[in-house]
Amino acid sequence: MKRILLMAWVVLAMGSCSQKPSDPVAEAIVAAMTKDIQEPCSIQISDLQLLDSTTFATEFQRRIGIYEIRIDQNSSRFEKYVREGKKNNATKMFYELQRDTKIFNELNVMKELMGPDTLNTAYYDYSYTYSGKVGDQRLPARQAYATVTPDCRVITFTGDRKDLHKATGLVIPGYQELLDSFKEEKEAGEGE
Repeated sequence: MKRILLMAWVVLAMGSCSQKPSDPVAEAIVAAMTKDIQEPCSIQISDLQLLDSTTFATEFQRRIGIYEIRIDQNSSRFEKYVREGKKNNATKMFYELQRDTKIFNELNVMKELMGPDTLNTAYYDYSYTYSGKVGDQRLPARQAYATVTPDCRVITFTGDRKDLHKATGLVIPGYQELLDSFKEEKEAGEGE
């Protein structure tokens, strides 16, 4: 009896070893790609390759740099509109300049509050090929890219590598809430 149980266990163990283990990154990408699809679908990921990793410090630097450029550009536009006597444009640019300055300052505060944790990996860049079927439509193999956090949360997936980092600021703790607070302010101001 013991021998039969031992043999059954060995067969089960060998069977489970012969199966290819699932890749949590590939599974996360497929889940992100299919989350809004209502039809039955089957997507396969192949050629998944790690391209790069980015620390929080680098992402802060990227976002802060974007707002530095926006502040410079909006300052120039504001001054131009004031000189030209375009009050409505100047007022609009003044508010954009205030918003961008607040976000810039808050990002610097967030960076300081993270301290040494800014050296941790914020996300990884991957390239992959996907194919499959959505409803009755076959998807031919296509090259794509994704940014994925260490805990397998997909930040972006795109077919164009230059668009890969457009939303990666969302990995910064509190960044989305900061952006949302300005949307809420604007909506409250419009409601008055």
